[in-house]
This record gives sequence, structure tokens and C-alpha cells, in this order.
Amino acid sequence: MPRCKIVRIFAVTLFATLVPCTHGQQSAAPAPQKPHDSHAGHTAAAPSAPAGHEMKPADAADIDSLDAILAAFYASNSGAVGQKRDIVRFSSLFYPGAQLMPAEGKGHGTNMPRAFAPSTYIANTDLFAAEEGYLVKEIARRTERFGKIAQVFSTYEARHAASDAKPFVRGVNSFQLFFDGHRWWILSLAWQTETPDLKLPEEYLR
Repeated sequence: MPRCKIVRIFAVTLFATLVPCTHGQQSAAPAPQKPHDSHAGHTAAAPSAPAGHEMKPADAADIDSLDAILAAFYASNSGAVGQKRDIVRFSSLFYPGAQLMPAEGKGHGTNMPRAFAPSTYIANTDLFAAEEGYLVKEIARRTERFGKIAQVFSTYEARHAASDAKPFVRGVNSFQLFFDGHRWWILSLAWQTETPDLKLPEEYLR
């Protein structure tokens, strides 16, 4: 047999040995990767509690009526100098995913308007409330309700101490609330403070 033919047969045999046959076979597909979930580890089972605080169910007396949940909101959001506010009680009033939004001004990390969670509000105001005192109360209210939903314009004023002759701030809290058949929830809260150019009208003071 000619030498060139022998070399050609040897080369073909070697190639067939090194390269596996793929006829009728498909390469194994890579294992599918799970999509990245930016919310992994988080659920909407209950309103979020601030870090370091155990989430507890709301007190039934705080959520059985509009009057009750609004009274609980102001009570848990108030604290004298050196006194810790009841932030667990505060958080329990809000529906999972609820948003708070100041209408204008600065604070909470940026210019307004900016929406954030109740836990962010607590974290941003805790030091101020403890050092300066924050005693806030409702002074007037306008309520619209239809079925399970309610819209409340709640006029408020706040003092650093109960003995202060005048409040250091006044404004209107605009609450959106929902009754789920068992309890009331705060769905959202936006508030507008009184300013030198924006005075509270008389109808919001009675």
C-alpha cells in the first residue's frame, strides 16, 4: 500500500478517536438559573418593624374604629424629651407596603416630596423626638367614608413640651384608611405643614 495512503488512513482514525460522535445527540443544556429576586427574604405578611424591634400584632382596641386608630397614631408618635416613642405600636397600625410622604420641605434624607415606609419615618425622627421632644395631637378632623374606605384630613399641632405656650408646628395629615372586615389599617399618609405663606384655613381648625 502506498505510504501516502497509509498516512491518510492513520490521520482519519486518530481524528475519529479524539472527536466524539454527536450525531443524534444534543449538548446538555446548562442548568437554568433562578432569577434574582431583590425582595428575597421579605414578605408582606405584616407591616415591617424597625430593625431591632419585634413586630407584634396591633392591640385590638387600637384598630376597631377610625377614632381608635387615629388616636393610636398620635399617641404612639408622641414622646417627651428622653422618652422613647412606642414605635412597635406605631408600626402595627400600617398596612403592609404603606407609604408616608411629606408634601414639602427638607429632611428624611432628601428634598420633598418623597415617599417612604413607616420604618424609615421612625428611623429618621427618633433622635429628634428623644432630644427635642415631640408631643403631637389632633385638633380638628374632616372625614369622608364609603364602605370599607375612608379619607381623613386630620389637623395637628406639635409641641416640644406640654408646658409650651404655642406649638412649634401645625399642619394637616391626609390619611387613606381601609377596613378589611376585622380591623382598620392606614394605607397611606401624606402631610402638609403650615408655612408663613400657607396658613391653615378656618374650616380645618374646627
